[in-house]
Amino acid sequence: MNDNIKNILKTIQSDIETLAQLIFETDSISNNTKVKKNTLKDSQLTKDVEVKVLEQNNPILEILFNHYIVYLEWNRPPKYGKQPPISALRDWAINNNIPDDNSTLYLISRAIWRDGHKARNITGTLFKEVEERFNKEYFDMLFESIITDLISFFND
Repeated sequence: MNDNIKNILKTIQSDIETLAQLIFETDSISNNTKVKKNTLKDSQLTKDVEVKVLEQNNPILEILFNHYIVYLEWNRPPKYGKQPPISALRDWAINNNIPDDNSTLYLISRAIWRDGHKARNITGTLFKEVEERFNKEYFDMLFESIITDLISFFND
């Protein structure tokens, strides 16, 4: 893999990080319908997004999210299963200046169980945006870099 391709992959990596941040800031995607505001804009989820380029024979782009994104993307019906454990809510409460005592966390857990919540299509939106960028610009950038190496190989 030549330096030009490595630079292109770093550009793609940076673009994916930026796109993820934009999705978290977009109210139409990240709005919590229960409280009628974007609760992801400055959340820990936003801060924990990590994009890595694994440089192998075939480079791989790896996008890492905090584990609880699964719950945000899941459309939880009212009174489904068990209440979320209060231990899973404690860090969130602390980060949002909400009392983290057991009775408050129990009431929040109970409300989540009772009302459920609507899914937010975060990763689906991100993958769609990345795919569009690949179709419009990244494939061309990579192709140009690869073809330049081939041309110089056959000219030498």
